[in-house]
Amino acid sequence: MCADPISLALGGAQIAQTVAGHNNQVAQVDAQNRNILSGYNQRKAAYEKSNLDRVGMYAAKLIDVEIGQDEAALAARKAESQIDLEEDAALRAILAQDEELQLKQMKASNFANEGGRARSFRVNDARLAGRQRGKLSAAADELTVQSYINRREALLQGDKARKDLYRTVNLGAGTAGPAPEMPEYLDYPSEFGAYLGVAMGAATIAAGAGVFDKKPPPGTDGGAPAPKVPIEPKYPSYPATTPPPVPAPSYSSGRAAARARGF
Repeated sequence: MCADPISLALGGAQIAQTVAGHNNQVAQVDAQNRNILSGYNQRKAAYEKSNLDRVGMYAAKLIDVEIGQDEAALAARKAESQIDLEEDAALRAILAQDEELQLKQMKASNFANEGGRARSFRVNDARLAGRQRGKLSAAADELTVQSYINRREALLQGDKARKDLYRTVNLGAGTAGPAPEMPEYLDYPSEFGAYLGVAMGAATIAAGAGVFDKKPPPGTDGGAPAPKVPIEPKYPSYPATTPPPVPAPSYSSGRAAARARGF
């Protein structure tokens, strides 16, 4: 019996090709899974960065809103102060004019009290001064009311500006977007196919080596001669010897035997 070198070579090549192909498939799937994982890590990092940016921008916006509210309140306070200053200046002017008119009324009253025909002297001037003083009083009242309205409008504008700034941050930083979903990785190739290929290669090698060749039983035509096996006898044999001589009968011996038997 001789081995077939072609079958041996084919079997070895089949085993090597099966193992190399399986390893190549595993390497390809592993590379694809690594790419999938890398993409997922990039999406996750971008998601976390967007959350941090969202929170950081909200914190910075809160600071800006606080500064803006303080500026709006300060502007409203300055407007109120300016209105008060303008009101005070207008009231001082009205009071100065009222004092002048009051002096005119006093002078007109003095001339009117001198008696005789001079009693009606400069009465029209006194009445005119009285009317002017009335107008000044009405103007002062109107100025007071208008100053109150202006202060109220300045206050409302400041409050509106502060509320508008607050509305930009009252909803908070917002909710985070959907997180990236976990990727689905590719399945690795089954090892059963590799085992089957290796088994087939091994079978090819075994066939080339003649393991599966049919051999005729020994002692038959075409087979090897049957081995000679010594046959042992069933019973032990003894060497042939001359039988011992038979002694002559003796009466004495017979009597002794009879006595021994109890006769």
